[in-house]
Amino acid sequence: MASPAQKTTARSAGNLPIALVLLGGGALLWLRAAQRTPGALALLPAVDGCLAVGVVGVLLALLHGVPYRTALLSVAAPIAVVQLLASELAGFSFLPVLGVELTAFGLLGLPLSRLPRRRRATGPVRSLHTAHSSPS
Repeated sequence: MASPAQKTTARSAGNLPIALVLLGGGALLWLRAAQRTPGALALLPAVDGCLAVGVVGVLLALLHGVPYRTALLSVAAPIAVVQLLASELAGFSFLPVLGVELTAFGLLGLPLSRLPRRRRATGPVRSLHTAHSSPS
């Protein structure tokens, strides 16, 4: 029998301001990029790949139980730095990519702010390695 590994606590309302800032910041970056260059929002294959890596990376982290703030700092931030360097080398604008990603992260954060926060139970931790190893 599996015991519950997590207990539910209060709602994680701390994610709501972060999600709103990301949503608003992403929209402003889209507008600024569109004002600078009318074709800035056209997705080239390289830009599409950057977006896929950034958004899917954070989605996978969230699906594996990483908290929203941690996923943004530990997954999205390093990917954004690599995207900035790649955009400088390839010669395309980074603002539309960042705008779309921030908007996506904000949209992901809105429902996450309504979910109950989870914390780990204080029971013993079992390792998969010991569970699958044969007795010696």
